[in-house]
Amino acid sequence: MTKAVDVLLLYLINLVHDAANENAARDTSAAFYDAKTSPTGQTTFRRAAAAGAFPSFKVGRKLMARKADVDAWIVTQARSPKPKEQSGDDADATFFASLQPRRPRR
Repeated sequence: MTKAVDVLLLYLINLVHDAANENAARDTSAAFYDAKTSPTGQTTFRRAAAAGAFPSFKVGRKLMARKADVDAWIVTQARSPKPKEQSGDDADATFFASLQPRRPRR
């Protein structure tokens, strides 16, 4: 009798496990960002989508986009590093050479 119960219990556990895996495979929320879950912030996400920076679509009232598209756009928006500042007399000479003479006031 206990062996039959063990087999039935094992069958039910496998059935629940398979159903959970099937639902996880159909769940597309992990593949898409909406405005609230995007790493850019809501306003930036909406403005970039409206400007056509990445393909987007609406599901009900939510604006959605593929994670791969948003992440690729974020990579293209990376800022270049600032140039290193000069030190010493060269820096002062460059600074003063860049100054424009002021116009006299009337």
